[in-house]
Amino acid sequence: MKVTIARTAGFCMGVRRAVEMVLETANRAEGPVYTFGPLIHNPQVMDILREKGVSVLDTPPESGRGTVLIRAHGVGPEVAERLEKAGFTVVDATCPRVRMVQRLIQKHVEEGWLPVIAGDADHPEVMGLVGHSGGKAVVIRDADGVDTLPDAEKILLVAQTTQDTQSFVKIRERLLARFPEAKIKNTICDSTRKRQDEIREMAKAADAIVVVGGKNSGNTRRLAQIAKEAGVPAWHVEGAEELDLKELSKVERIGVTAGASTPNWIIRAVLRRLENPDCARGGFRRTLGRLQRFLVLTNIYVGLGAGALAWASGLYRGAPPSAAAILIACSYVISMHLANNFIGANALRTNDPDRAGFYALHRRLLLALAVGAGIVGVFTGTVLGALPFGILLCMMTLGLLYNVRIVPKRFKSRYIRLRAVPGSKAALIAVAWGVVCALLPALAREDPLRALDVFVFVWACAMVFVRSAFFDFLDVQVDRIVGQETFATWIGEKRTLWVIQAVLAVLAAGQALAALTGLSGAIGLALLPPVAAFALLVRAHTRDMLSHGYRLEFLVETNFVFAGALAWAWSAA
Repeated sequence: MKVTIARTAGFCMGVRRAVEMVLETANRAEGPVYTFGPLIHNPQVMDILREKGVSVLDTPPESGRGTVLIRAHGVGPEVAERLEKAGFTVVDATCPRVRMVQRLIQKHVEEGWLPVIAGDADHPEVMGLVGHSGGKAVVIRDADGVDTLPDAEKILLVAQTTQDTQSFVKIRERLLARFPEAKIKNTICDSTRKRQDEIREMAKAADAIVVVGGKNSGNTRRLAQIAKEAGVPAWHVEGAEELDLKELSKVERIGVTAGASTPNWIIRAVLRRLENPDCARGGFRRTLGRLQRFLVLTNIYVGLGAGALAWASGLYRGAPPSAAAILIACSYVISMHLANNFIGANALRTNDPDRAGFYALHRRLLLALAVGAGIVGVFTGTVLGALPFGILLCMMTLGLLYNVRIVPKRFKSRYIRLRAVPGSKAALIAVAWGVVCALLPALAREDPLRALDVFVFVWACAMVFVRSAFFDFLDVQVDRIVGQETFATWIGEKRTLWVIQAVLAVLAAGQALAALTGLSGAIGLALLPPVAAFALLVRAHTRDMLSHGYRLEFLVETNFVFAGALAWAWSAA
């Protein structure tokens, strides 16, 4: 099955802004926090906000306290006034594009125009627009509604920002036929227009379409309707669990899009389910897919990548590492990744439900693998000497404490866990891998550390930092919503990408310089391709050539296996 993901799928600017505003308010505001009506039409996001203590107000009460956020759809001015009079602090999270339409309507009403809104009269955005007209606006759903309009000299036509573009064109043509002097303002959001145009183009090349988003989301329902009108089978699902793999396995080419209120992690869960090996055609592809998924979910492949990095690091230092050093790197990484996934199971259920389901189904097997790998790592570490063994124990302890509360409850602190420290995840993982893959084998020698040993340690840390920061970038949306501090939530998505690219550039320059100055020898040039491969993977994903699924994870971890293979080939040559 070939899966194509729409470039426009997921949160639009207005929804992203509203979600970030409510999360910021929930973290800093004193007293209860509310949204007036559901913040967005997505049940999963609303469940998370409810768990964070954010409640929903459907009508303004006579009195109250706390903070109320006006959702992205906006409200009429009288609603905001009633909330303020009731005693609430009101934070306006109305989408800037919706606010522009509100002001447009207000201005024209003051000048004696009759506003006509093309949209759904029961939609919250349209109700707010009518409120900003002082109740004078007329709402029509389709072109036939033009015939019901009263006679007026000055008519202004606007659209609900998520209105279907083709429906608006028909309304405009009918309106101009009856009212040639009418003023037309196409206020459909650019994001909405692009989504609808893209799904029409996608339908031409796909055998079926999957539309992801809330069943009560107007713009999402409209996307599913457009796909069906194009004559393509379409499934509108709220989550991956609603997909029928038996039916989907009959489809060769499938397109995936999502409404403006659908978070990225739900889209990713759908993509991962579509990557299910049972959907693959052909025995070889199905077997390969199952093996790939198994290696990723059990963390065995990431462990193999750590072993390959230890091998490459040893050859980079000029001394092939011992089998013990490679085994320690493999077992440490497998054990720590499995343990922290079990400890952080609550976040995993939101961030990666497919992985969470796999862990629940194979709990005993994975726990045995985690414990067994940890025991193997500890016992193997004894052969490296007292200092490396002591460092290994410290690293394992810190790894296990990452998701555990370390500050007693009687002390009020934001940083009650190591994971609460901004950027700690990417930094600690990078250092941990660097220690077990490059530093411990160097310390096992009786000779003092050389400049080359330090250089290779930094090189290994940088390679792993890029990996961790990239995964943080992929998970930034859900991490921000569930309150997990990562490198990407700390500095933002654009800056994270810039840092990744900068680190890769410095890595390539450093390796070339070390080789040319004689610090490392020619192997530094031989290990440049994995750096370039990392850069290509990041670029491919940001250009929507690779979706976030098991294949992308497998390719990222393959970079370390690639580095190990190149180091072996160089040493053999």
